[in-house]
Amino acid sequence: MGKSHFNWHKPLIVFAATTVLALFVTAGAESAEVKSSEPSTAATQAPSAVPLADIAAKAAEASSLISNLTISASRLGQVNNIANSLPALGKRLDERLRETKEALDTEPTLETLQTLQQGWQRDQVETNARLNILTQHASILQNDLTQLAGLEETWTKTRAAAQEGSAPAPILQQIDSTLSAISQAQSKLQAERTVVLNLQSRVAEHLSKCATTLAQIAQAQQTAVAGILAPDSPPIWRIDLWPGAIRALPRHVGEVTHGRWSDLIKYIREPREGSGLHAALFLVLLVLFTGARRKILEWLKSGSSVSPAVLVFMRPVSAALASTLIFATSPLVEMAAPVRQVLHIAALIPMLRVVQPFVTPSIVALSSAVCVVFAIDMVRQAYAGVQMIGQAVLVVETFAAIIVTFWMRQHYRQIIAARAESSRAVVPRTARSIVLSLLIISFLAGVAGYLRLARLLTPGILIGGVLALAAFAYLQVFSGAVAVLFELWPLRGLRAVEHHGELLQRRIYRVLIWVAVLGWLTRYFAYLGLLDPAWSVGQAVLATRLERGTISISIGNVVEFILTVWLAYLLSAFIRFVLQEDFYPRMNIAPGISYAMSSLLNYIILALGFVLALAAVGVDFSKVTLLAGAFGVGIGFGLQSVVNNFVSGLILLFERPVHVGDAVQIGDLQGRVRRIGIRASVVRTLQGAEIIVPNAQLISEQVTNWTLSDQLRRVDLPVGVNYGAAPKKVIELLEGVAHTHPDVLKDPAPRCLFMSYGDSGINFELRVWADYTNWQQVKSDLTVAIYEAVYAAGMSFPFPQREIRMLSDNCDALTDSPSATAKRKTGL
Repeated sequence: MGKSHFNWHKPLIVFAATTVLALFVTAGAESAEVKSSEPSTAATQAPSAVPLADIAAKAAEASSLISNLTISASRLGQVNNIANSLPALGKRLDERLRETKEALDTEPTLETLQTLQQGWQRDQVETNARLNILTQHASILQNDLTQLAGLEETWTKTRAAAQEGSAPAPILQQIDSTLSAISQAQSKLQAERTVVLNLQSRVAEHLSKCATTLAQIAQAQQTAVAGILAPDSPPIWRIDLWPGAIRALPRHVGEVTHGRWSDLIKYIREPREGSGLHAALFLVLLVLFTGARRKILEWLKSGSSVSPAVLVFMRPVSAALASTLIFATSPLVEMAAPVRQVLHIAALIPMLRVVQPFVTPSIVALSSAVCVVFAIDMVRQAYAGVQMIGQAVLVVETFAAIIVTFWMRQHYRQIIAARAESSRAVVPRTARSIVLSLLIISFLAGVAGYLRLARLLTPGILIGGVLALAAFAYLQVFSGAVAVLFELWPLRGLRAVEHHGELLQRRIYRVLIWVAVLGWLTRYFAYLGLLDPAWSVGQAVLATRLERGTISISIGNVVEFILTVWLAYLLSAFIRFVLQEDFYPRMNIAPGISYAMSSLLNYIILALGFVLALAAVGVDFSKVTLLAGAFGVGIGFGLQSVVNNFVSGLILLFERPVHVGDAVQIGDLQGRVRRIGIRASVVRTLQGAEIIVPNAQLISEQVTNWTLSDQLRRVDLPVGVNYGAAPKKVIELLEGVAHTHPDVLKDPAPRCLFMSYGDSGINFELRVWADYTNWQQVKSDLTVAIYEAVYAAGMSFPFPQREIRMLSDNCDALTDSPSATAKRKTGL
């Protein structure tokens, strides 16, 4: 078993979406051509007056058109929604702008800059979508006004022509009513157009604010990365700069504290900032983990064995708090940077308490030291606006980290000693050397004024350790949850969990380890600002095309093909495992039928997976017919036996003349069927050998199946006694012996038959029925019992006798001689 999450349907979704988009674009282009052709036609043909005979009908059409235009304009609910949401959007952008400026004034990490960038990009996309909606509605209103202008010109000319033609008063009144309705519609549409244009201007201002801030963040990212090996700060020994830094420190601390305290109070008081969701998540997890702890205590009191993974819930408050805070500080959750830093620090203690029962004291001490230095670094980042002070704090914490690394060498030795017997002992030793070297480089860089390099190395090491601690804490919580669920209904009632619970937990734990490693890499790369570049490089590598002649395929297609086939295999294995453990035993399905069903299901899933893998690669199935034809020719010439065995295997699975577990005899080969494969089957002989038998041989040759319909076998035991025994007594004796054996079936009853007169005795055959699994033992037991019973009844077993007569010319002399007398009869 194994897992994973590969989107095999992604190519189908992309194809469908592209097709639908193309259809919409085509339809939109056609409608745009139609609409654009109408004004051009109108432009080439100047409006003319309506004839007097058509004025009434045209007036009704104009009234209907005006009504439709005004109704469509009044249905612009999206514009009203945008107008109502703009104040909140402006307030949110202003608040985010303030937070961004505060972050840029300090020493933001690359992770903080990337988080800010992602937030502003989301706002930019949202604002741009609103601007596109307003632009679309403005275009619609402009077209409507243009259409009304042409309609007004037509009816103005119609009125002039009607006056010249001395039209009746009702006609003139109808024309004036139409012109009045056109004028009112124009006023209404112009007012709505003015509102839309004003909204466009306001939304454009917000969009410009997003673009400007994103440019500032991009510049900060460039500044943080570029020139990392160039000095960007004076050396720490510049004593002349210290007085000014010390004087500016209190004011800076007060301003930063006030701003961060305001953000924290806002986070606590306003649930929409995330505190409500986080509090609810904590309460739910606390209730669940407390219930799990109660169950664990009940199991321990009853003496039941529990998995060590469930011990994580013996501290339910720490487990719930650590899980909530780790989730709250993830890049997926949007919140103010100061609040995120506070939650980072708050998560350290519960994470340490969660992992403490699962690691050695040495690792606990090392993790605690890393957490302390990390908390100091979080405080430094918050108050790092004064250059010399922030630089000094960074140097001091780096020096403290170096001292801690040397001081913890005894713990390192214990960790290495615990792994001395394995090849992994080199990992902590190498990691310690690398960390120590980087800390020394960071210390020297901070002292000499290479502040960018120092800010990258020391916080990078600390955040790497803390993220590893968080990943391990999450790993223990999830593995403990799996272990508890395996002990509860309904999973506890599954035979798969009952028989293979430990195996399933190990497999799930292995999957969780991979998830934790990927999560750690993602978070760490995001902190270093390398997540987007790494993702871009990965996409570029996957997009690299391998070309050979007319064949062109990308590495991504190859990876998708392999993953799709692999996932199909894993899915097939998992489904067959569940069926074998829980479905077949509950349905009382025979082993042979269950094996056939599982095999067919395996072939179907693998075939579908292969087809989907070909679709993921982009194979044109309309061209596969040529390949199928060539493949058919190859089959006809070189693969006849392979195809014959494959088809025979399908016949075996469908017709089921032979099941897995059946006792069969094929010529001189006798044994039990262990496996029916796609090409050949495996028969295990009584001597323990496993013979590979092609499936075609099981179909074309004569096969004796001893257990096709039942598990019974008749045992035929020939018995011969001397001529002095009474046949009826012999039959009663042999049948009585058979009846006394416990493994001989009573129905059909044992039966003894008089078979023939032999040369030396009379021959009988005892026929009994027994289970196939022990028929040989039954035959052996009966043979021994019959031997004892025959002699106990005063009978004996015959042995062959031969009489030899020697003839010669002197028969009388030969007959009378002593030697001839001795040779007359010889008993053999």
